[in-house]
Amino acid sequence: MTSEVKVYSRENDEIQRVQVVHLDDWSQLDFLWLKQETMEQQIAALGCFRDIYANYLVPAFPWIFPQMVMFALPEDDEMYDVLVDCARAGMQVGEHVYYKSKEYGNVTDPLTIATILLQDGVKLKNGKPVFANKEAERLYHELEKRGCVHIVCGKFPSTKIIPVGSFAGYMSQVEQTAKLKANAHFFIMDPFDCATVYDQVGTPFGLCIKDGVVENPPLCGREALLVEKDGVTYISKIDVRDLLIKVNEKTYIPGKNATIYTRPERAKTPDVKGTHLVIIGRRVVAVKHGGKVEIPASGFVLTVSKGCKVVPGDEVTYHGLKDVQFGIQVGNSIIRKGVKTEQFISKFYNIYHLERVPYPPCLFPMDFEKARAARMAIGADKDGKPVLFWAEGKGKLGYVAGEDSTGASLTEMAEIAEDLALRNAVNLDGGGSAQMLVDGVRALHISDRNKEDNSDAERLVPLGLIVR
Repeated sequence: MTSEVKVYSRENDEIQRVQVVHLDDWSQLDFLWLKQETMEQQIAALGCFRDIYANYLVPAFPWIFPQMVMFALPEDDEMYDVLVDCARAGMQVGEHVYYKSKEYGNVTDPLTIATILLQDGVKLKNGKPVFANKEAERLYHELEKRGCVHIVCGKFPSTKIIPVGSFAGYMSQVEQTAKLKANAHFFIMDPFDCATVYDQVGTPFGLCIKDGVVENPPLCGREALLVEKDGVTYISKIDVRDLLIKVNEKTYIPGKNATIYTRPERAKTPDVKGTHLVIIGRRVVAVKHGGKVEIPASGFVLTVSKGCKVVPGDEVTYHGLKDVQFGIQVGNSIIRKGVKTEQFISKFYNIYHLERVPYPPCLFPMDFEKARAARMAIGADKDGKPVLFWAEGKGKLGYVAGEDSTGASLTEMAEIAEDLALRNAVNLDGGGSAQMLVDGVRALHISDRNKEDNSDAERLVPLGLIVR
């Protein structure tokens, strides 16, 4: 593995720094899943996302953000007992214990249950909670006592409940002996991404595959970088409908014995008979009989025959890519077969077109040529070997031309890919999440900064890339 920092000249004596890492083989790369393990980490993670909302997102778009209740659910027995007591009217006990909601189906995930209770029972007026029932009031105050709830207010006149999951962590704090760590996937982050009660801040989405095993399914009709076991690399749009889906040892084939519904085609399933399985990642998160099921932004709905024996929490596996040794699906391509990409090929939601069905990431910049930011990319060189690069972004608290990087547009990322002689490459998650650590050290600066001293403010991420 080799790493270097290249400096590109821009107009008006501005510069762009780029860190480039060359690897010897795709087998070196693996996925790094991060998670908070303690209540203290959960509270810190909630505070991190709250700061992103309050300091960056809401000030940039105040009129599109509602009044928001952001919360995390401590994973301890006492909090679980409180939740069960608050949800008792809807709890079903039998062979399986779950919360039964007429609108959302049968649910076992505690954070989803808490989201349903708060959504049905809490409204914000002038930034203060008003409760519709005693169960929501008790749950809210129990969370408040533990420091697990924050209010962040935009100017759009509505209330939004924002659950923060325990999926994300700080890359710099894990796998300390790793040779390389880099952030990878988009993840659920803003209120438009939290399209349903099933969506939680920190949930990664988009294909990731290692040695033929699909660890996260493809979504959103985006391009993916795929590497066959023989070393051939290519970019292809791949959809979850292209795969076989197995739940409880039963295989479902989309278009034959099952139907798949995703965003952005629709926000809810049609009113059709059958059993609707709400799936996120490799887990069934809800089961609902009958139609009009909300489709999660971070997953999809699989509709099967009514008699299927599936319960929330069941594992899901995906089959059909056994010859792929590595695959990743995040942003748009920047170079395909040696030809620079000049426009969006993958689908992205435009935040200003609110009449459309939102799907993540909702705040992705839509100007391909001009929107500059910190960016990440991964690709293959002329010999098929992996290359990652990080284009440093502007510091968000200030900028000095000629000393600080400008940030790169997607067009400029394509130009960098061409300069590096890459054959195929796709963008990874950029912005404030963009970073790479080589032997535990950042060669460049994160664009998010701490107000006290302008130092790097690392964001939590749920999923990264690692060379151990």
